[in-house]
Amino acid sequence: MHSIELLFHILFTLFIIVMTIITVYRKSSSAIKNHSEIQESIALLQNRLGKPKSEYFPDQSLYEKFSKDPENNSYLTALAYDILNHCDNKQWDIPVCAVKQLGPNAAGQYVHSNKGSEIRILIGDNAHDNIVFSVLIHECMHHFLRTNDISFMDSHKNEVLTDTAALYLGFSKYMNKGYIGVGYLKYRELLYAEKMIKTLS
Repeated sequence: MHSIELLFHILFTLFIIVMTIITVYRKSSSAIKNHSEIQESIALLQNRLGKPKSEYFPDQSLYEKFSKDPENNSYLTALAYDILNHCDNKQWDIPVCAVKQLGPNAAGQYVHSNKGSEIRILIGDNAHDNIVFSVLIHECMHHFLRTNDISFMDSHKNEVLTDTAALYLGFSKYMNKGYIGVGYLKYRELLYAEKMIKTLS
């Protein structure tokens, strides 16, 4: 009788261990679904841009004005130029406009045509300046990558590249502040990308 209870206890303990391993594996698998794309993105950015950029600090006067009025197109456009100037010393010509509607699940949109480029930022009733700013950074990265001819053929990889580029070019602080929940990469993936990028600095 005692040996049956012992056997049952051992089997139950093994069952708990196996279920724990399966749970941990599932969580880690879901957390790393974009890791290979992140690695490819970092390799491409390193090849094309060299070392990662230093941390970005926005123009404080402009950022304070924007924080009080995140729907102001003039402030959004000026901040876009500030963001892009940190990436490169080129002259930029891209207007930014706040809109009330975009496609499903879209927080921002980069539009390029023969007439030029434009960034559209969704401003909802509960728009928070941190979220708006991080979405603006993401859309500016689309413009930066396009003007520098840095891309993948696959659209999924390009979105991962865009988020990774924001970290690579020094915008980690602001991406982490507002991008969680609206960004393409999840929080663990952003942390993973940051960790990899730091090893290159």
